Amino acid sequence: MKTKNLIVAFSIVGALLGGCASSSGPTYTDGKSTQANKGSALTLGLDREDFENTAENMINSMLSDPAFANIQAGDRKVIAIGRILNDTPQRIDTEKLTAKITSALRRSGKFVLTSAVAHGGALDSMSEDVRELRDNDEFNQNTIAKKGTLVSPDFSLAGKIRQDNVRLSNGKTQVEYFFLLRITDLNSGLVYWEDEQTINKTGSSKSVTW
Repeated sequence: MKTKNLIVAFSIVGALLGGCASSSGPTYTDGKSTQANKGSALTLGLDREDFENTAENMINSMLSDPAFANIQAGDRKVIAIGRILNDTPQRIDTEKLTAKITSALRRSGKFVLTSAVAHGGALDSMSEDVRELRDNDEFNQNTIAKKGTLVSPDFSLAGKIRQDNVRLSNGKTQVEYFFLLRITDLNSGLVYWEDEQTINKTGSSKSVTW
């Protein structure tokens, strides 16, 4: 009897394990009705790989655009970080995306990032804080930043990340992410560059994406 019970128990465990093994996790797809599989995904949410791949595609698009092709290394343009709207239910640190992009722009020799001006306030408030030391007798005033020395940005980088959830006929959910970025000339207000990158993931409708 004990042997029979053990056999039944192992059978149940095997069935459960088999069921787990056969269930597929989240996958990247082409986002079309064909649902072409483009590889396994860690999660239906956004992960580090998603940000890195998106940033790389955006960088290549930006630096190859004719609008910036003629910028010389000695005439670098100053770029500020504008508003990056998170239009998803997830808590996203948009700096994951912008930091990789601005780093690549600086390395290209065509742009330099200002931390004194940004949407929501300076990225680094020290440029303002040191100026509050003027007329403070404890500091050598010759070492304090002078008036008129901050450099105004030429361009701003802004955009948004949007998420749409689509219920498929097979009961699964397709999560569609749209990354939209644009660079605006702050002197004229004209958009010099913009691009949209999409990420499509499919998985169980019970999966959590935030």
